Amino acid sequence: MFFFQAQGIGDNPQLEDSLILEFAFDSLGFQLWENVWSISGENLSEFKKVVIMINNPKFLTSEFQFRFRNYATLSGNYDHWHLDYIKLSELNNSSDTSSLNDISFVFDSPSILQRYYQMPWVHFRDNIVDEIKDSLNILLRNNQASVNVDYQYNIYENNLQIDHYPNLGISRNVTVLEYDSISNYIFSNPPISIDNSVFTSGLLIDSISFVFEHILGTANNDVKINDTLLHEQIFQSHFAYDDGSVESAYGINVSGALAAYQFKLNRPDTLRAIQMYFPQMLDSVNSIPFYLTVWDDNNGLPGNIIHQQIEYPVHTPNFNYFSYNLDSLFQITNNFYIGWQQTSDDLLNIGLDKNNSANDYMYYNVAGTWNNSSYQGAWMIRPVVSMSPIILEVNDNFSNSLSYYPNPVKDILNIKSNTTNNNISIYDISGKLIKVCFQPKMNFSLNLNKLTSGIYFLTINNARGVNYCKIIVQ
Repeated sequence: MFFFQAQGIGDNPQLEDSLILEFAFDSLGFQLWENVWSISGENLSEFKKVVIMINNPKFLTSEFQFRFRNYATLSGNYDHWHLDYIKLSELNNSSDTSSLNDISFVFDSPSILQRYYQMPWVHFRDNIVDEIKDSLNILLRNNQASVNVDYQYNIYENNLQIDHYPNLGISRNVTVLEYDSISNYIFSNPPISIDNSVFTSGLLIDSISFVFEHILGTANNDVKINDTLLHEQIFQSHFAYDDGSVESAYGINVSGALAAYQFKLNRPDTLRAIQMYFPQMLDSVNSIPFYLTVWDDNNGLPGNIIHQQIEYPVHTPNFNYFSYNLDSLFQITNNFYIGWQQTSDDLLNIGLDKNNSANDYMYYNVAGTWNNSSYQGAWMIRPVVSMSPIILEVNDNFSNSLSYYPNPVKDILNIKSNTTNNNISIYDISGKLIKVCFQPKMNFSLNLNKLTSGIYFLTINNARGVNYCKIIVQ
């Protein structure tokens, strides 16, 4: 037995797409796969249940395996299917296929922040009242289980419990009727409160974290494996509207168009880098430059451009953000905006998190007028701020695969790498950006004969990470 759903909050599969279930069996020592169920693409619907009775002797062996596959377009993050409650067991009675006996959390535990998903600790601490929510929106779903449910949560800092809900007693008892009767259960009268006095650390730091442990108490015969939900509320040196998961992508196909993301500071700070996530699509765009841009504020809209530098999209593995170090550091206050300016009509496809909505702070400009983006979600762009210098995450795997010679160099510097599409930036010893270029090949040369004698630094960015090289020009 299993439940499936097309689309969810992602993209709906088309009629030519499909979800397939296959069983494996042994034939003369070879493993073969047989299609036992499939469905064509469809629009969003409720989860649907499928029950398959396995009674063919060729499948009833200890080597039995099954797998789900799907046909979809290769051009991007499209054609989504969702699977849940996959159950493989002996059929004893009709309740094995009619009842799930489970009370479940519907979503991940939400962020405790009112505006952001994550933010630096010093900015949170300077305005806790406005930045923190007064309650948590926890949804429960009853799937043919008992209606009597106990709920509690604990908060931990450095593995030490610092708070418990409810204030009186071990847990809060509620009646959760079945989903078919009430849909999802919402805590109300009263809602689940948050005590903001718990978050009182006086440390002037950027980073700290708290773990929320949500616990359900259900009847003895109900499923227990998913009765605890953990969520880490992280405070680091960046602001984020997104939760780090990518469901879609956003782009503007107009040369010269602008996209700006609004952020609000609770104290003056230094903008040091901008993190961006570009999901890998069928056609790579990492050879297409864009202007990484910072704006000041003009009555709630992007104002003057206060910084620009040319960069290239970098597709990173494992959903890691790529950090673009700024050519120069500068102080920012109150509202500011980060984003990009197009240099072509190509869609750069910045990651779009559809679990969270930041449309009130997302602006685009294609004809001289700023408008809010109508595509629901949150761009996966994060400003990195800190009053003190910070060390951004660097993937060192690339270091072992790069070599450059000669060093010292008079004119031609040869660089060898085992990866393509390299974005190169050259800085002088004071940190001033001297040159930016793109090299699609694995092995390439740079002509440095126009540089004066001295020490220079190269940053070489690509999908494998960032590598720093120190060279001497004679």
